[in-house]
Amino acid sequence: MKKFITTLLIFIMSFPYTYGQDYGIGGVTTDDLFSGGNVILRKLMKRDYSEAEGSPYLNEEFTKGKIVFNNGKEYNVLTRLNVGTQKFEIKKNFNSPASLIDINESVTVQMNNKNYNLHSINLNNEQILAILEDCIELENISLYYFPRKAIKMPVETGATAPPTGFTKVPKPKWADASEFLILKDENWYAIPNSFKKLLSKNIFDPKLLKKYKKSNKLNIKKKESLIKMVTYFNSI
Repeated sequence: MKKFITTLLIFIMSFPYTYGQDYGIGGVTTDDLFSGGNVILRKLMKRDYSEAEGSPYLNEEFTKGKIVFNNGKEYNVLTRLNVGTQKFEIKKNFNSPASLIDINESVTVQMNNKNYNLHSINLNNEQILAILEDCIELENISLYYFPRKAIKMPVETGATAPPTGFTKVPKPKWADASEFLILKDENWYAIPNSFKKLLSKNIFDPKLLKKYKKSNKLNIKKKESLIKMVTYFNSI
């Protein structure tokens, strides 16, 4: 039991957990999840996102997925990822209430033919826990996709007239903040949005990177292109 009560678990809610209650999908119960290892199932508390435009979810709709434990056990679920809170939610069926799951690094959630894991990463001198999509994991270099969103507040442009019945007050918005990450020599790097900035990070030898870009159609915004780049630099 002590194994999964670690700092790798993220706790958004302090709602008490009821043992033995069946939130199962295809026979999955809370006992199954505990015996599978390193998952805590919680009742989902509704959060009010009505003030913000957009959605905190990677995809609003629940989709078929799978929870995979490192002991080999697998369970089919309906799931979606809240990238605002970095939490997965699961359902028994499309009409049942949703539950929230806390996972640690030994658990994989499969969704839309992609694998997601919890990682403890140091990004911009800040230690955070993040749900990452595994793009490719190699011996020396690995590539991940960090899907996330953040609330973007309206920009105040100066003094305005008091709101009236005809005045539209700007609302905060969910803004995409997703990025690709590279893990190299136990260091995490965020892939910037320009090749010039990528060079300045010195993740790879600048001369070799320039040569690689010249010989290949490198697009640092495309996963497949980044996978090829990482594969190349891992091999040299």
